[in-house]
Amino acid sequence: MLALIILIGVFRVEDAHEGNRIMFPKLRTFFDRLVVYLGDKLSKVDTYLGRGFARLMLHYAAHGILHRLLSFIGRTEQKVENLLRRNKQVATDIRVSKKKTHLDEIAEHKEEVALTEKQKMKMRSHE
Repeated sequence: MLALIILIGVFRVEDAHEGNRIMFPKLRTFFDRLVVYLGDKLSKVDTYLGRGFARLMLHYAAHGILHRLLSFIGRTEQKVENLLRRNKQVATDIRVSKKKTHLDEIAEHKEEVALTEKQKMKMRSHE
């Protein structure tokens, strides 16, 4: 923030002196020439390679990123499907090998010790 305020002050003072550079005039002139030179070279390279070269490179980069993203999503989908299959198998195993509760054991015991019809008739006849 302080640097911005200093730059604003420098430019205001230079504007007051009819645009003459006050701070580091040689260095700033050098940078101006460097920027113009690099801009000229880039425009010649762009003309040499064609106007669509940068756009084509951008599309290739985007294609690479999207391909990696699709690959990641595919691997994630496989892992989720494997988890679903394993969960379904575990649920099936639990359902098949369901442990008996004490109520189930009481019902089985009741069936085991239940009297037959003959025994019931015999016990009723003694009454």
